[in-house]
Amino acid sequence: MTAPHRILFVCRHNSIRSQIAEALANKMAHGKVIAKSAGPEPLPVPGQITEWVTQLNGGKTIPVSKSLDEMAREPFDTIITLCDKSHRALPELTTDQQHIRWDFGHTDDPEALKHMEIEISERMSLMLQAKGLL
Repeated sequence: MTAPHRILFVCRHNSIRSQIAEALANKMAHGKVIAKSAGPEPLPVPGQITEWVTQLNGGKTIPVSKSLDEMAREPFDTIITLCDKSHRALPELTTDQQHIRWDFGHTDDPEALKHMEIEISERMSLMLQAKGLL
């Protein structure tokens, strides 16, 4: 068995977009992926996102905002930035083997969050299928 594919999702505050992407990747890939998330300017995770993530993962983990500095020495196979601001703020990571740019606007509107979740899920599915991880 090969080691899980390691993905880092980055958005500016690591509070909404990257938390959603991390939870979806870990759920969708059934152990073939280890997804983490971080941001250059971390802020607390909003209650609605905490509730959504813990419901998705069955309460196994509670999302916590992390700084990019905390991830600097971890090896990642793929790094995905989820907004242009996080892409510009991304430092040179020695483990950055493949970098993908997705651009999602910041929102905390429940309807817009649902659309973002669906779009991230669809992109994730295509990417994981292309990598043979689904």
